[in-house]
Amino acid sequence: MWSNSVRRASFRLAARPILSDSDQNLIDQFRTTGQIAFLEELLQRHLRPIRDLVFQMVLNQDAADDVTQDIFLRVVRGIDRFEGRSKFSSWLFRIAMNTVHSYMKACRASRFEFCDELPAESTISRLAPDGPMLQAELTTEIQVALARLSPPLRAAIVLVCLHGHSAAEAANIEDCSTDTMYWRVHEARRQLKELLAEHLQ
Repeated sequence: MWSNSVRRASFRLAARPILSDSDQNLIDQFRTTGQIAFLEELLQRHLRPIRDLVFQMVLNQDAADDVTQDIFLRVVRGIDRFEGRSKFSSWLFRIAMNTVHSYMKACRASRFEFCDELPAESTISRLAPDGPMLQAELTTEIQVALARLSPPLRAAIVLVCLHGHSAAEAANIEDCSTDTMYWRVHEARRQLKELLAEHLQ
């Protein structure tokens, strides 16, 4: 029942007002009452950032939809194991990245197929330099550059630079040391600058 409910609700963006309750309160109310509406509300408020994250990693719209649905189904099945020792969002991002890495590993032998257009609200353009380079045609170049980064480097730049996680938070999500995450961000920036050099002149 939960899987079907999440499948129907997961991509229904802004279908109703978001409640003011905290994530933990929604989880507690779901556990107390068993009402799926609380769980759907919880997932609804986190859908867009997770969908953005997945697209920025897999760089394919159809795959991003499939992986995002898989992530939220995993969350539904595992919600009883969430103990509240960290923020729900941190737990959710870790599940998301683990799911993404599994998908990318399975597809490693295949080439990514890029979308011709990015969604208007995609945050991927934040990787572009300021000023006139913030143009739609550059987003395709950024996708190509991101695809050339190794999955750990791509994850670092996406988590820290696009989603605003601290190096420590990103390290926890990626299960590595903070020093390693600092290095990955530095190296990802260096490689992106090199790959996009002709567009930065």
